[in-house]
Amino acid sequence: MEGNFQLKVKDEIDYEKIIREMTLEEKFHYLTGAGSNCGYTLDRFPVKTMRYHDGPFGLRLRLTSDQKKSEAERKIRSAFPNCQKGEEAVTTAFPTGCALGATWDETVLEQVGEAIGEEFHSHGIHAVLGPAVNIKRHPLCGRNFEYYSEDPHVSGMLGAAYVKGVQKKGVAACPKHYALNNQERGRFSVNSEVDERTMREIYLKPFEMIVKEARPWSMMCAYNRINGVYASEHRELLEEILRKEWGFDGIVISDWGAVKNRAYSLLASVDLCMPYQEQAFAQLKEAYEKNLIDTELVDETIRRLFHFYERTRSVYEPEECDLEKHHQIAVNAARKSITLLKNENGALPVRKEEVKRILVVGESAADPLIGGDGSSRVSNPPYRTTPLEELKRFYGEEVEIEFLGHSFLHTYEHEIGYMEMELAQKAATADAVLIFANQDYSCTSEAIDRNHIELEPYLEHAIRVSRRVSRRVIVVLNIGSAVSTAKWNHCADAILVSWLGGQGMGTAVAETICGINNPGGKLPETFPKDLRDVESLKNYPGDGYKVVYKERLQVGYRHFDANRVKPEYEFGFGLSYSRFVFGNLEQRGDELSFDIANLSDVDGEEVAQVYISFPENSWNDHPVKELRYFKRVAVKAHETVSVHVKMTEELFQYYNAALHKWMVECGAYTIWVGNSSRNLPLRTTKSVTFGYEEGITYETSME
Repeated sequence: MEGNFQLKVKDEIDYEKIIREMTLEEKFHYLTGAGSNCGYTLDRFPVKTMRYHDGPFGLRLRLTSDQKKSEAERKIRSAFPNCQKGEEAVTTAFPTGCALGATWDETVLEQVGEAIGEEFHSHGIHAVLGPAVNIKRHPLCGRNFEYYSEDPHVSGMLGAAYVKGVQKKGVAACPKHYALNNQERGRFSVNSEVDERTMREIYLKPFEMIVKEARPWSMMCAYNRINGVYASEHRELLEEILRKEWGFDGIVISDWGAVKNRAYSLLASVDLCMPYQEQAFAQLKEAYEKNLIDTELVDETIRRLFHFYERTRSVYEPEECDLEKHHQIAVNAARKSITLLKNENGALPVRKEEVKRILVVGESAADPLIGGDGSSRVSNPPYRTTPLEELKRFYGEEVEIEFLGHSFLHTYEHEIGYMEMELAQKAATADAVLIFANQDYSCTSEAIDRNHIELEPYLEHAIRVSRRVSRRVIVVLNIGSAVSTAKWNHCADAILVSWLGGQGMGTAVAETICGINNPGGKLPETFPKDLRDVESLKNYPGDGYKVVYKERLQVGYRHFDANRVKPEYEFGFGLSYSRFVFGNLEQRGDELSFDIANLSDVDGEEVAQVYISFPENSWNDHPVKELRYFKRVAVKAHETVSVHVKMTEELFQYYNAALHKWMVECGAYTIWVGNSSRNLPLRTTKSVTFGYEEGITYETSME
């Protein structure tokens, strides 16, 4: 224990007495970190040091202390989180945000959050720096692999479930990056220029949902500017909206190195500046002497820090965690995330009795990308399954599996003609060709954005070569964000997306190929045919100083719908080995119900999606339709499950920028039900009338 006190966790602490006895110098120091991942130690008082660590998909914990590192080293660490090598603690590598988003499953997110909270608790750490819930505004953002979706409702619902899971274990969740952190290029200073309605409906909405639904104990503000003001100094966002309007009662932590002036950030409601900054004390002292900040403000901030301390005190009595159990949770989450984009001619599953020889192509079969680079990378997982080894285990000695990896395929090391001839010969004699394809690791990384959404050229060529001689070509995409399949889609009989699925991804992929796991994942983002089809990229990356969100609400599928642009694969899309049919749509009062029937012989899971279209006579501009409800539903073979949706006021709201409030328009709303943004076989209308004071009344009509 730090300091001179031997206080037990359950003992009461008189925090007000501590505040009265703290010197002004101690108070100023307490508002800024003392190292890369820890707060300032109050040696004279019975309050221990608090610790805050990455990441949202598993604990990143260096086993050596960073207390003595220079400030320059700490700043470099903030910009490039994996720049320093060192031994890492053994911790579970869970699926990344792109994979968790593809599950569309709140139960899975809560289970993952709870397991992560347990591991953080076992190491005595107060806060998980996650979940990352920024919107995937466009496909090039290097950090899209950390984020859940292009849609605020999916991001908010899944983020809230994750937060609930983490905080069950007495560890704080810290949703990030608040707000409008939608590109890595220029992330430390670029100004995100956006109108109020777009900001509210798209970019702030996930954070609002999480705060109101899950009550997180901390929140991380972003690096960038928002309409000309740094997020770390944005009083309207941090104090007026986050605290006063939404009721957030936790602490605001800065992103690492985001604070430019500690006094300005304190005035904006940032409670803790991370990491240690040598100039922070002087900035606070100068502001105090000039009467820009006062003791009352400082004390109120310290009260919030102490309240956070009280909420997380149990971490000082670490408990053992079961890494084997957590591995199974990671495997299950990876199973749920597997997304089947194409399956023609019964290419999948590849059942053991159907094949004698399988050709496996691509290095990611043997060495898959289980996570992206940056602050969320888990470097030392206790287990790590690979698709190649798991396929060999499942198929056994009865099926011959030949593997062609990087050394064979890479056209910079071998002539293209040699590779093509050998590959064609081997593929021609195989009963199935499995091609594991990915992008370069730099395409899924913090601090840099992607330049394209294509696969590596030699992998695209391998797909085409295999198609010439094989009638069963299956492509497995080991990716962190949308890629274009347009140039080779016609050469694949089946396409699976494994995402960056964590340490158990190999098991999940092999089980899906063999038919043990029935894929049920759905795309949490649109897969465009071409980057030229993405509206927001016309307003990216900006001029080096600012990026203007000219597309406004037309993000992701909203743009594709409004402009009648056909994507390669739409938002919410994903096939199954089961065959589902939606039917029996009914309205009874304020409840909507419909059935999902499984007409196949295979148990499966379907994601019911409910979208709304605003009245045609609306006085405001709206997207063609917007997702407002989803639920992942298990349906056994030849059975039917009914889904019931409560049609509350929130289902029909939009943000009125003139009145600065959420409102509902009167008129006839169209409600769409199906399993993707473009497959919505059920439709009904609902008439809504309201008065400003009387509230909302609903009148039902069917179409």
